[in-house]
Amino acid sequence: MRNKKNLTTEEVAELLNLPLVTIQRWEHQGKIPSKIINHKKCFKHKEILQWAKEHDFNVRTDIKADESKSDEILGPAIRRGGIYYDVPGKDIFEVFENAISGLPFLEKVDRKVILNELLNREELASTGIGNGIAIPHTRERLQIGLQEIHIPVVFLKNHIDFNAIDGNPVFVLFMIFTSSTRDHLMVLSRIGHALKNRGLLDILNEKNNDQSLLKQVFEIEQEIYK
Repeated sequence: MRNKKNLTTEEVAELLNLPLVTIQRWEHQGKIPSKIINHKKCFKHKEILQWAKEHDFNVRTDIKADESKSDEILGPAIRRGGIYYDVPGKDIFEVFENAISGLPFLEKVDRKVILNELLNREELASTGIGNGIAIPHTRERLQIGLQEIHIPVVFLKNHIDFNAIDGNPVFVLFMIFTSSTRDHLMVLSRIGHALKNRGLLDILNEKNNDQSLLKQVFEIEQEIYK
């Protein structure tokens, strides 16, 4: 990637260690330099490096050929899933419905089926784990065509009562989408460990800082699983 003159949106997200949806949002808002070449959107490599330097963004120099085989699981999964803000809803049903409607990796899937499965799981027991955090997931592993784990992080516009174990309303969701039980259980365990980290909890409460969130998750995994 470092020798390419022009980068795709996906390559910029990987280079800056940010979710794809973040780069798409910044490009739409005109916050990151981009070009139209041959009727296609692209990014000049030198311009992105300069922009990253001016905005104090760290550029990745250690991109792996296959991150799924590394000890880093949560970071890449969150980058694939994306980080979303101000998702509306006045109750769990509306929050789930609005959250999954904005997930691009589910565009070819019947979202009503996913919504029903999320609600069914919630009826069994709350996925609210305390500190304003919930980890919604389906009870059954759905065949939704995902080859890798996706964990969208969804910040809610309103704090919602999830009947969480500490009684506090939820303001952020770590949604889990996997295709295998093994991956599902592994991710639940890793999220549980990560969310005990005071630094990560502080970042979640601050909101609206994609890079800090991802950086902290990567550091946690490197420390725990090195």
